[in-house]
Amino acid sequence: MPLLKRAKVFAGISVDSIGLRYVEISGTSGSLSCRCVLIPVSPPLVCRDLLVDETGLLPAFAALKKKVGGFSASVSLGLPSRDCFMRAIELPPMELEEARSVIGFEFEKHFPFPASEATYDLTPIELPGSEGRFVFLVAASRRKSIETLIDVASKVGLDPSVLEPANLAAFRAVCGPMGGKGRFMALILGEEASQLVIAYKNNGVFFRTLLLGLRSLSPGALVLALTEEIMSVMDYARGIFRGLGVEVLTVSGGGIGMAAALEEEVALPVVSIDVWESWKLKAPEGSDRDGWEAAIGLAVRDLL
Repeated sequence: MPLLKRAKVFAGISVDSIGLRYVEISGTSGSLSCRCVLIPVSPPLVCRDLLVDETGLLPAFAALKKKVGGFSASVSLGLPSRDCFMRAIELPPMELEEARSVIGFEFEKHFPFPASEATYDLTPIELPGSEGRFVFLVAASRRKSIETLIDVASKVGLDPSVLEPANLAAFRAVCGPMGGKGRFMALILGEEASQLVIAYKNNGVFFRTLLLGLRSLSPGALVLALTEEIMSVMDYARGIFRGLGVEVLTVSGGGIGMAAALEEEVALPVVSIDVWESWKLKAPEGSDRDGWEAAIGLAVRDLL
């Protein structure tokens, strides 16, 4: 998956418990540069990856616009992970548009709200032994959440190129410019919540938001709680996705020594991922380098 051969500018905006994170990427293949801007917001707009303060969005976006000097780049906007549900759904052989209609009829079998209140999209994904099978990753959100973000963006002159779940964008960042390989699980650690993704090659096939973060428990207790979640999700994946046994666990998002501690508890090789190094981008100084996976994944979306 080569990077673009001519210079263009792309940006991503994620909304989290700290505030707004903006990553702007420019340059050409092998020579990318980035600009990172953090707009802290208090009280938080997002709590445990769920949007909780709609009123604070507009002043936060206005402050970001002023800081970056306007939105001239192509901007991808992230939707907090718990404001979106993702399901891998297998259907009989059919075209994409037909599958979209079928999901609409069966919507309430898979999601906890009616299709009349929802905005959803889907894409085909690959699974081991999926030849002849039609499996789609379906992302669905309440229409009100989407309309809120789009309305705020329009008021500051931002027309997002795409609105995407933040955990899907973070997974893209973790996979790196060459994409994922094999059967693996990605753990993306956050301050208040973390993301766990079961993946096959570049396909995230199961996404789970864990209400566990680097500030929620002591390091030892967090390792034990994460281990329990990891083992539970692996058992689930073996039962639901035929042939999808996890071969390696990747860990990103901060937490010194977390990868090594987890390797002692889970029956898997564990690899620590630094998304800044993977994409060859200059990171902010000190502790400010953590928590940017979603914004990076949104910014590089059109580089692949």
